[in-house]
Amino acid sequence: MNNDAHGGSRQVAMVGCDEAQAQAWGQRLSLMGCAPVPFDSSDDFLRAVTRGTQGSHFDLLLVVLKDEGAWPVLTSMCKALRLPIFLVANALQRELLAEVLQAAEPEAQGASIDFAVLPVDDFEVELRVREALRRNETLLHPPSVNALFGDYQFIGSRKVVVHKGQDIRLKPREFELALLLFRNTGRLLERDWLLGSLWMDSQVERRSRVLDCCVANIRRKLSLHKDSEFMLHSVYGRGYELRHVPGSPIAGTVDDSGFPDTSNEPIWLGEISQARA
Repeated sequence: MNNDAHGGSRQVAMVGCDEAQAQAWGQRLSLMGCAPVPFDSSDDFLRAVTRGTQGSHFDLLLVVLKDEGAWPVLTSMCKALRLPIFLVANALQRELLAEVLQAAEPEAQGASIDFAVLPVDDFEVELRVREALRRNETLLHPPSVNALFGDYQFIGSRKVVVHKGQDIRLKPREFELALLLFRNTGRLLERDWLLGSLWMDSQVERRSRVLDCCVANIRRKLSLHKDSEFMLHSVYGRGYELRHVPGSPIAGTVDDSGFPDTSNEPIWLGEISQARA
């Protein structure tokens, strides 16, 4: 097959699709501005991406997996290439789907994995592809954010908070949550809203302790206790509130990149700054 360059289009490798899927999904991808590149088998795809400096570059692997034995090799290669995977499987591939759920950890570096169970319509394919490409773009090219709150400076490109001259490195999810809390100082952020905003791509139940562990790490790493400029307060049964300690000066500025991109964030720092001006 011919894998010519497609200009600035995002190339989507399509593996194992039948003729109808290749035509319908390929048309959807083309309308999105993507360049679909079909492969008959996993082996053909792997040969295309491992041809040394001549190897093809792709932005997403869309695979209808017929040979489950190829899955470990595909995931290893995509992880090394930081290439997201959208797997389309049938309901009988239960062991494979269980493995996918186990591997798709929110904090994992490398390839993100999403899946759908047949039958799946063209519109859902488009939505899943758009989301996978957006997530991977954020992972590979994180927005450079400089946000200042008193003595706390957030550096988005490095996932670092500089506090009194000291670099404090946070995990990606911790960084997003900390910035969200600082942007909404003095406002209670409900537990369900935080889980839905920051863990929207994973199966996290309300009773899960993942949010509490993340908050505990932020409180410890950033020293958000009663003797500091800011205190992270837990409201039992509801959520969390970052409070500014009275008597401490506070200042805040954020650039236009608006990191993290949570469309339902209740109050943006830019609006607060304008209100105080």
